[in-house]
Amino acid sequence: MTKQGWPLPLLKLVQSFLTNRKARVRLEKSTTDYHNVECGTPQGSPLSPVLYMLYLAELIAQDPTLRFGYADDICLYRATKSLDTNVELLAADVCDILAYGTDNKIFFAPEKLKMIHLTKKSGDYAPPCIVNDDLTIYPITTAPKKGEQPALHWLGVWFDRKLTFKRHVAERAAKARKVSHHIRGLARTKDGPPASCLRKAVTTCVLPSALYGTEAWYAGRTKPARIHHQDREQTVSA
Repeated sequence: MTKQGWPLPLLKLVQSFLTNRKARVRLEKSTTDYHNVECGTPQGSPLSPVLYMLYLAELIAQDPTLRFGYADDICLYRATKSLDTNVELLAADVCDILAYGTDNKIFFAPEKLKMIHLTKKSGDYAPPCIVNDDLTIYPITTAPKKGEQPALHWLGVWFDRKLTFKRHVAERAAKARKVSHHIRGLARTKDGPPASCLRKAVTTCVLPSALYGTEAWYAGRTKPARIHHQDREQTVSA
């Protein structure tokens, strides 16, 4: 936090917040003695997740063009002409991050690692990312339900192999439809809420659910045409 430029009074506050902490466990009528807590942040405090993000910011800042983060979720990105080269570079990145975590007492959960190949090439070739002898990340190539499009779920957005976002639209539409059906059940002709309240509920609950992550795939009412003709407009309806 000193390197990040935070003022001295705030640094002293954080130092006081994280030092001289003790904890004990009570189970029914039994209580243990106090033990010193010399790592981590207090659970339940609103300051703890903020401090964790500041602590993790250094890891993201090492390569901000290929590393993205939100709270405790980190996304690694590589772009080359070969999927095999991609997995090699990603494996090296994961090794560096795990080593950084070991040096700075940050625990990562390898079982939560997910990967998907983004490519316009035909075929279903998807090489795994072999980090070491004990860790191999297999790309997502199938969906839990039959008929669904394989996709990676990150921060509420579904990313499919060709970035068509069809799975994302289907997931968000299904969630919004479920909420709308619930609101519809409340809209009784007799003893039901006023129409203005129902409209507010739809605006507040249904539309945000349906439109979440729209910025990732919707470019507007028009988009560049794939094939340009001299006698046609260069934009088409989306």
